[in-house]
Amino acid sequence: MILTKIAIVGRPNVGKSTLFNRLVGRRKAIVHKTSGTTRDRNDYEVSWKDKKFIVTDTAGWSSDVSVFSKDMSRQLGIAVEKADIVLFVVDGKTGIHPMDAQIAQQIRLSQKRAILVVNKIDTQAEEIKGYEFYELSFDGTVFISANHGRSIHDLLDRIWDNIKYNRKSKKAQEILKIIFVGKSNVGKSSLVNAVAKEERSIVHDIPGTTRDSLTVHVRVNDKEYIVIDTAGLHRGSKMKDDMEYLSTLSTDYAIEDADVAVLVADASQGIGETEVKVARLLHEKKKPVIVAVNKWDLIEEKEEAAKYFEEQLRERIKFMSWVDILFISAKTGQRLERVFQEAELVFKQYSKELTQEELNEVIRDAIARKPYTSKGKTLKLKEYAQVASKPPIFVFSVNDMELIHFSYERFLENCLRARFGFYGTPIILKFRKYYKKKMEQ
Repeated sequence: MILTKIAIVGRPNVGKSTLFNRLVGRRKAIVHKTSGTTRDRNDYEVSWKDKKFIVTDTAGWSSDVSVFSKDMSRQLGIAVEKADIVLFVVDGKTGIHPMDAQIAQQIRLSQKRAILVVNKIDTQAEEIKGYEFYELSFDGTVFISANHGRSIHDLLDRIWDNIKYNRKSKKAQEILKIIFVGKSNVGKSSLVNAVAKEERSIVHDIPGTTRDSLTVHVRVNDKEYIVIDTAGLHRGSKMKDDMEYLSTLSTDYAIEDADVAVLVADASQGIGETEVKVARLLHEKKKPVIVAVNKWDLIEEKEEAAKYFEEQLRERIKFMSWVDILFISAKTGQRLERVFQEAELVFKQYSKELTQEELNEVIRDAIARKPYTSKGKTLKLKEYAQVASKPPIFVFSVNDMELIHFSYERFLENCLRARFGFYGTPIILKFRKYYKKKMEQ
């Protein structure tokens, strides 16, 4: 399904990310008073009335000569080029800035349909402040407050009017959302760029280049995916400022939204403390996980290195013994397609639902092979059922809760995994006291 693409552009700090968040209906982009917070292009699908479209948040247009500003300006130029409609955001409180005129000229040269969005107009009385923006000579102008939500519906209606035809299609299949997480500078952004076959994330050797979570639509082997690049995660003691905290918060939100997580490690550094921390976060959020060791092209003794990584993974991330490990290279493209094939497989495991007959068979066999007895009492599993998937959750009613021991929980989990797989995904076992139902009088 081909959707209309909407690019949000403007100079730094006019409220583009606030507007993006308002349009998508959630806190998707980091919002901060520091100019240049958004450095990459960020996609999200939005529905309004009977039409869908993709909104792209962009870095602020800047004339600064720094390395990042040049990269951000290039990203913005690409976003405008690929957009069908441009939302040109200006600051209604400060009035026309010389840079606004430069951006307006650039948009006109692109010959794209454009809507001038005068932001930070909190009341109707304040609209008079924005009249000077008519000098920029755009046909469509909307006065809004992205922060307060004022006139956002008017803007959405204007966008709807500019989508000239309704691109209806057959029911869209569910698109898998895959998030890349890990510490800074392990190559997450390079992986996204390699898969997207264009520069979507700014790649730089300075850790922390990616501040926001970046969402990109890609096609691999004729199938669509959403890939999410994230800011590098650090230990809490290393969070030096609120921008780094917000980056981590954005990553946390993105993990909640993802279907499958890919924990990216650096082949030259191994599985360290940060990887363990990230793995624990993913485990707490009950997400299916793949471990991808990037920069594999730099390793010479690959057989020995692979064995070393396997041992490190099993030793340091014991709580995630069910995870698979892949050795990849963003630079050469080695096994990148395999990441998506693996993501499909682990998501199926994550979504798996057993029949009661299947569950009965494996649990009865487990009890027969290894009954659990403590202090002269035997644990009895009176009733059991799978009550949910994504992740798979099993509930057991037992005769005595004091007999529940973590070693027997692990035994039951291992029996389920040995029989049904569940590789790449957590499974949850819950126990409760069994109460015999009273016979009706």
